[in-house]
Amino acid sequence: MGEATVCYLPMSASALRAPVSLTLGRTTVRFTWQHDRWTHEILFPDSTAWRSLEGPMAPEGDPRWPASPVLVELSRLEGPHGPALLGVGLAGRSHFSASIGPAPARADRVRFEFACRVTEPPGWLGSTYASPAGIVRIEPAANAVRPPATIEWGYELGPEGVRPLGGARIDVPPPPGN
Repeated sequence: MGEATVCYLPMSASALRAPVSLTLGRTTVRFTWQHDRWTHEILFPDSTAWRSLEGPMAPEGDPRWPASPVLVELSRLEGPHGPALLGVGLAGRSHFSASIGPAPARADRVRFEFACRVTEPPGWLGSTYASPAGIVRIEPAANAVRPPATIEWGYELGPEGVRPLGGARIDVPPPPGN
């Protein structure tokens, strides 16, 4: 028998993963593949946007604790309140999962729910965005964790801003002049 020949076509990873969008009312979440993970932006009717910040969180710069959850796989499904996305990924020895879908009874709001399974105390854990007002950080309510543990946080984003869920904390920049 002859030898098989394998031919690889030169193609970037981002060309293999088309953008994924979820439109809820007049708000759209668009995921785009960047390097080794999905990034996202939330687009509002007034043309403003919140963009997820990815990679190591300053000042620590430790890639095990990125600025936002690392998502490497996305799946679309139909949930009880409409279309939704499920995501999974990892950084270091921590595993992330995400549910992104409509906020119940709020047509233009997107609900983000995250969980991270950690095997060591996290240096930073949460979601980070570039918003029109500046950098916004959303972190879980739990401070002290005894690994192994699963840490959860959630929030809703809409044209009127961000709202924490389940005790999550939000660090929003102060208004100009304060």
